[in-house]
Amino acid sequence: MKICAVSFHCCPLSPIGGDGVGGMNVYLKELSTALACDPGTEIDIFTRDQNSCSVRIKRWMPNVRVIHLPAGPECFVDRKSLYDYLPEFVENLKGFICKEKKSYTVIYTHYWLSGLAGEHLKHYFNIPLVHTYHTLAFLKNRVASEHEHRYRLLAERHLSHAADLIISSSSEEKRNLMGEYGVSALKIKVIYPGVNHDLFYPSNAKTVYLESGFSEDHKILLYVGRVEPIKGLLTIIEALASLHKSLNPLREKLRLIVIGGGKKGSELSYNHEVNRVKAAIETLGLTGKIVFLGSKEQKALKDYYSAADALIVPSLYESFGLVVVEALACGTPVLVSNVGKMKTIVKEGKNGFSFAPGSPEALAKGLKEFFQKKDFLWEESKIRQDIIDRFSWDKTGRETQRVLAGLKQEKILSTTKFRPDESPQLA
Repeated sequence: MKICAVSFHCCPLSPIGGDGVGGMNVYLKELSTALACDPGTEIDIFTRDQNSCSVRIKRWMPNVRVIHLPAGPECFVDRKSLYDYLPEFVENLKGFICKEKKSYTVIYTHYWLSGLAGEHLKHYFNIPLVHTYHTLAFLKNRVASEHEHRYRLLAERHLSHAADLIISSSSEEKRNLMGEYGVSALKIKVIYPGVNHDLFYPSNAKTVYLESGFSEDHKILLYVGRVEPIKGLLTIIEALASLHKSLNPLREKLRLIVIGGGKKGSELSYNHEVNRVKAAIETLGLTGKIVFLGSKEQKALKDYYSAADALIVPSLYESFGLVVVEALACGTPVLVSNVGKMKTIVKEGKNGFSFAPGSPEALAKGLKEFFQKKDFLWEESKIRQDIIDRFSWDKTGRETQRVLAGLKQEKILSTTKFRPDESPQLA
């Protein structure tokens, strides 16, 4: 099987935690690794060139290539501004395929921008299209202060019918697609992301104390992920401030490490949300209790998970929440907002707790409950074993391989062709 994977806005080889670099990058990298274990599978991942110094064609594994194609400026561009460069990307992608005389079995696209590119390839080369949304605009718009690109809602609705198959990361997302867009249940396959058992495990975290300036006597909380409003980092800050004002015994012991937001230094300083959160920290009198360590390579994250008493994921919206299973694989309990798949990954009072999203009061209450009942949670080894029994990239790869291999061109559904300035028209 030959897979044409399209990830227009992000490269799976980019460092995690910077602008627009997060769970989707991990998903693409780990899934491709798992799929490539089959020697009969070849994968080309097409992405936009964001660095003039990057290797245009990177053979990342013997049967996996990452191909960077010109589309707009060769630098980071915010996702909301990338739509205008999509035609150039599509033409260069078509040209590359034709020049190499490649014959793909399936097109597998990630995120709405890639989906639109993939639909064009589907009709041009007569290849079935499989799409994964990763996030859904209509759900984000319900909780986000800033709305998505004006074409995204229309495009995502359209892709729900234009794609031959949709792979969803959770049954919650499947229900939302069926309810909002009227997609048939038969067209949506739920395949959970996994966790890399060899990358995430309990480790010696002494270097984390040196880097953060905190000690083992502190009660260390951890945030890992992009730093943007919908991820809810400010909820943690306000919850800590609430505990501080109430003279709770935890106030002198609690510390927070923030991983993400860009490389420590210039990238962090240019992150608007980082600066907004830092201003709140100063206003609320929490200076010295919270450190921003910037983005880290994925292989280093186990040390931070292992050093923490708990990972907090306060997202206002989350489809799956890869950092949750990563922390649990390290034996670290979690506190998560009660959204998406996270609410079923967490087993209340055993491997963590959940709280109402966007509520500092609920999180403050959850933190008090967590530290009161911490000794009654599962021990580290049981937390790890439970999650690796439930999630693995090998399993994700096998299920994805089976679904993709089962696609037959003669079974392609009637689809439509998208023109953003008008209603979708029949292809």
